[in-house]
Amino acid sequence: MISPHVYVLLYGMCSNWMILPINLLDKSELELQRCYIPYQEDGVITINGTWCKCVLEDGSYTICHVEQRAGAEKSCFVDDVVASAGFVAKKQRVCCLEPLAPTTNVERVVCNVNITEQLLQRAQISLEQLHQDVATFLRHLKLMKGCFVQHARLLKLGIASIEICDVQGTDLASNSCFELTTLEIFDVRLPAATTLPRIKRFQPHGFEEPLQALEQLLQSIRRPQFKGLPLNALLVGAVGSGKSCLLAEFLHRHNCNCFNITASQVLRSQPGETETELRRIFHSAHSFQQLLHPKQPIVMLLEDLELLCPATSSSDARNSGNAMRITAQLYKLIDELPQRGSGILCLASSSSPNAVHPHARRAGRFGYEISIDMPTEQQRRQLFAGLWQQQLEENQEQQHLELLTPALLDYVAQQTQGYVIADLTLLLRQLQQKMLSLLPTPNQFDSLLRNCLLQCQPSASRATDVRVLKLSTGFESIGGMAALKRTLQVSVLAALQHSEAHARFGLSLPKGLLLYGPPGCAKTSIAKCLAKEANMTFIASSAAEVYSPYVGCAERFITQIFNTARKNAPCLIFLDEIDSLVGRRTVANGSGGGSVQLRILSTLLTEMDGIVSGGDSLQHILVVAATNRPDMVDDALLRPGRFDKLIHIPAPDLPSRLAVLQLHAQRMPFHDNVQLEEIASRTSNYSGADLCNLCNEAAIEAFQRDFNASHIQLRDFETVLARQKSSLDQQQIDSYYEFAARHA
Repeated sequence: MISPHVYVLLYGMCSNWMILPINLLDKSELELQRCYIPYQEDGVITINGTWCKCVLEDGSYTICHVEQRAGAEKSCFVDDVVASAGFVAKKQRVCCLEPLAPTTNVERVVCNVNITEQLLQRAQISLEQLHQDVATFLRHLKLMKGCFVQHARLLKLGIASIEICDVQGTDLASNSCFELTTLEIFDVRLPAATTLPRIKRFQPHGFEEPLQALEQLLQSIRRPQFKGLPLNALLVGAVGSGKSCLLAEFLHRHNCNCFNITASQVLRSQPGETETELRRIFHSAHSFQQLLHPKQPIVMLLEDLELLCPATSSSDARNSGNAMRITAQLYKLIDELPQRGSGILCLASSSSPNAVHPHARRAGRFGYEISIDMPTEQQRRQLFAGLWQQQLEENQEQQHLELLTPALLDYVAQQTQGYVIADLTLLLRQLQQKMLSLLPTPNQFDSLLRNCLLQCQPSASRATDVRVLKLSTGFESIGGMAALKRTLQVSVLAALQHSEAHARFGLSLPKGLLLYGPPGCAKTSIAKCLAKEANMTFIASSAAEVYSPYVGCAERFITQIFNTARKNAPCLIFLDEIDSLVGRRTVANGSGGGSVQLRILSTLLTEMDGIVSGGDSLQHILVVAATNRPDMVDDALLRPGRFDKLIHIPAPDLPSRLAVLQLHAQRMPFHDNVQLEEIASRTSNYSGADLCNLCNEAAIEAFQRDFNASHIQLRDFETVLARQKSSLDQQQIDSYYEFAARHA
């Protein structure tokens, strides 16, 4: 043993030594477990022949026989045959060398053996043969409780590492090492799947229910009453929703032995090779279970099931013979799992469950489907806060921790409808990239975050032709119409903002609104402002976007709109000119465009009847339609439960026209002689679009009169009013009031 005084000197001298792997030297003449330290000329320290624990800066260690080496370099060459978990010698320095006291009076060493799939491919494999291989390699090594043994020779035998988990028959001191006498293999394990992500810190928000469902399946497969029953499950979720992270956390939490199957791993170019690879993997799983008897559960994991079992139609069945053979082989292997009573849990994941063949989703194969839902506003808040804190801790930037205030967190949660955890991670990465060039103040950080939110787009909207918008202007951008705004506040916004109060009275949230009125009276603007006031995402569509020359494409586009809205809920769907989109069934002639309108109408009615589930305002979808021909809309849409409210958007009255002109006066330089009250009184029956055109024409008139003019004068308005007429007449305006009276 080295005296404490010498040990202190040793610690001070070796703290600057760079660690290098021993294979940089000529290893042909070296033995295992050697540590070569620089030669000390003063001779104060002599530790040749001493067994030490070489501890690095990160706390990891290796057990080695320390020897001094002549040479000018100040490096320490270390063999990592026996080391701690995760020992990495690169780019680290020695923290200290702790001398060990050898102990040989141990009765039994208990270990866990981590094997590779290559071991399962050997012709003859058994627990006895594995025990002999491990004992032969460990017989001359110095070991410690909790250490790991790994070497290239073991890897050739199919053994990734050996974990010394317990020692029986003696009480070892913390600084003692020992040699093997009798070996007991407690458990045989497989290493973690390399295709799954390595999670440093799992964010559980939004994954509680899927994780609980997976754990219930694992508990069920261990019980004898479920022996022989298929308990396979299909994990379904949007792209980037965290399916791989959830599976990795589940496998790590329960120390599962995983046989991972991916399309890139098993698919081959030649016919029959893919089926052979599938049979090999399933045979390895059965051999592992029956011959090595692992104590931890075994999981067969099939990632992206739609690539292995694609849905095929009768039109392309002739060209998919290879795919059919692959799926048939996979079905047979999955069906044999419960028949062989192996207790192997089979899990699959898919981001496109509709693209999976129906035979794979039937009961008995993947009858259980576990869904990862889109995160709610509260879950998005928790996820972003957790990702932000984790990133700052990894980068050691604790000074930025207080920049993300609770108010900003609430704003991020409200503005990220349709975001999954991958989108939130991308948003955080873009924010950090912008923060590299400066140390932002709270105001600058607020601006950076809002700009990143404008630039980022959720995956749910990037993967579709439907455009999803987040609007920024509310009712303040619409002049006048105080009674209409009050109606919308009471009938629509109050129901969405106070859904719990509505639920106490047995009221349901509104499903749809029909805005009707003369052309140019801000029906589209009101729908956009309503989405902003209700804090909803906005999807707009019209007949020109929906119609297609191909049969079935229009109905598919309607379904796609509603599917996108569900992923970005709460969402407002705006259907402009709905009379030209669906029309009336009494008017359609049953052929040509009329038959297309009937199919679109049927699809729209079906989607509207199923868009609200559970009355949760966070997942609510509101359909707003606009038309200037309300008499041409089918009665099936106008009944309560679909378009719950029919709201008349009238031509602006005198106060509304004055308010509209005052809004235009904020963006245009009106002269002091322009009396807005007088202009408002002279524009009877003018729509909002007519008033906007009046101001624009007056500005053009002023520009033509004098290129250097700085104001729009009254005479410019007089010139335009003399030649411009209203686009509405009194009879047209009265017809909308008559329709409102009939449907009051």
